Amino acid sequence: MDKYDNTFEERNKKNKYDMADEAMQNYLKKEGLVEKKDWLKLGTEPKDTPDMKMMWLALQILLMPDYIFVMKGKLYIAEVKGTLKFKESDFNKLTEMYNKAEKYDNVRVGVTYFAHPDADPVWLSYTKIKTQWNYDKIPMQYYPELDFEGNKKAYKVLLNN
Repeated sequence: MDKYDNTFEERNKKNKYDMADEAMQNYLKKEGLVEKKDWLKLGTEPKDTPDMKMMWLALQILLMPDYIFVMKGKLYIAEVKGTLKFKESDFNKLTEMYNKAEKYDNVRVGVTYFAHPDADPVWLSYTKIKTQWNYDKIPMQYYPELDFEGNKKAYKVLLNN
């Protein structure tokens, strides 16, 4: 069973299935969008490239969403999640992307959330996420492990309404 104190390899080399990623691709195709024309997967995770040295560090520096897609005349910059646990590092990354995109009327930044593989996606806009992030009644929580710099890994469990 995957646990926080397992090594990266123990947690990820054997588990290559990403429910939310697969659900996102199925959703985009179902909507009639064409890969590399209407949508593109940009983001990667260390578990996608387990042999790439220092990938974990590169991902701390790169500002890249999981997906971009065009729908109804709008460009969506989207993180894709299968959980409502939202890490502080993810929020900070989303904030940077939003700050770059906010001057464009036809760009949306946020999270596409899938509760399970067959769920309809729920779009959580950056402004909605920011409101929840700043809402004191949603407590800040911490993963038991520390990040690579030795800091606590903070997260909040967001609401999907």
